[in-house]
Amino acid sequence: MSSTQDVIVVGVDGSPASDRALEWAMQEGRRRGCAVEVVTAFGNGTHLGSLAESTLTAEARQRAESVQALQITRFAEPYRTEVTLAAQVVEGPAVDRLVDAARHASLLVVGSHGYGLVHQVLVGSVAAGCIRRASCPVVVLPARQLEPLQAHSLQARASDAPQSATH
Repeated sequence: MSSTQDVIVVGVDGSPASDRALEWAMQEGRRRGCAVEVVTAFGNGTHLGSLAESTLTAEARQRAESVQALQITRFAEPYRTEVTLAAQVVEGPAVDRLVDAARHASLLVVGSHGYGLVHQVLVGSVAAGCIRRASCPVVVLPARQLEPLQAHSLQARASDAPQSATH
């Protein structure tokens, strides 16, 4: 696409966290004057060669393309006049494909689902793998948080407080 330092690569998979990652990458691309490359990985990249498997792979690619197109429409389209955008859907493990795509990038942006083992809870397994293996800085964004709790829900109500015995 462009030379190193001119591209931000963002991984998307249809999740709320990747929605946020895409929108953030587009905003950052606009701020830095960088192009944004959207990457969606599907499957695990192993093939046994059966007809049923190739049909499943084609269906998985089509689903990945549809998910990516919807995310681009919803979260990147508002920035298209200011940010050059490229998109690719690639087969294989997400970490491998994202790290490969980011070899030429100034930044890799991913969302965090927060699933997995204790050490992966904060960033997710794909995000953790990208952090360990990418040759450029990695930004990890969680999905948007729920609305903040209202102050009154944090304060103990007088009626809920234990009553002291007065004699």
